[in-house]
Amino acid sequence: MDFPGVALITGAASGIGRETALLYAREGCKALTIADLNAAGLEETKKKIEAINPDAKVRIAVCNVTDEAAVQSMVDGTVEQFGRLDYAANVAGMILLGVQTADMSTDFFEKHYQVNLRGLFFCERAELQAMLKQEPITSKDSKYPARGAIVNVSSMSGLVASPDIPAYAASKFGVIGLTKSDGMNYGKKLIRVNAVAPGAVATPILANSGNKASATPLKDSASMDNGLGRFGDPEELAQCIVWLTSGRASYVTASTVVANGGQLGG
Repeated sequence: MDFPGVALITGAASGIGRETALLYAREGCKALTIADLNAAGLEETKKKIEAINPDAKVRIAVCNVTDEAAVQSMVDGTVEQFGRLDYAANVAGMILLGVQTADMSTDFFEKHYQVNLRGLFFCERAELQAMLKQEPITSKDSKYPARGAIVNVSSMSGLVASPDIPAYAASKFGVIGLTKSDGMNYGKKLIRVNAVAPGAVATPILANSGNKASATPLKDSASMDNGLGRFGDPEELAQCIVWLTSGRASYVTASTVVANGGQLGG
């Protein structure tokens, strides 16, 4: 794939976000902003990127996506340093298990909403504003010029019933709605917006998803009732994300790519 522009990846300190950043580097992207709350994790990701692609310029943004000003600074800083923003992967998210709606505190619901939907909205809005201001570019992968491409990470819980995680599901359904609306609206302005809906993926978020109320984290891949009988790998989701932002996906917008190993209902 050909990535002549600039990439920004949130949640890049580990898991799907890290693997997405590394894949951009492998595919030749030479200007990247990696963002997360975990500064040490970002430094490790940067070292891995530079080992893959010594010519890559990597900007670290320690950013809480729930902080509107911090998100704006993350995007503004990217444009100031690299001149533009072309590929945005909004991966940052969180999940806690085992609290039903009747027993749920407002704070518990708010945690999911603030990170998974409100924070993602802050990111996408700032990314769109930057992309709308820049001239289109063309990659070797498509004859169609583009101002930018955005991928929002939702979840299978944003598409099908998830009775055990209502707060998480509500936030991820919201991501799908935002993506579909913006994908339709900004396509004619040469900006594509799509979503990825992962099933269970072996990431730190999954491993740490339990809480003191009742649930334990999902750790046993043998318990996965899907066509492949296993968890997904973060790099498998990165392949979906990076492809969606590439010129090879130039006719894909307002869509959700499902990557769940053949999960029932998906």
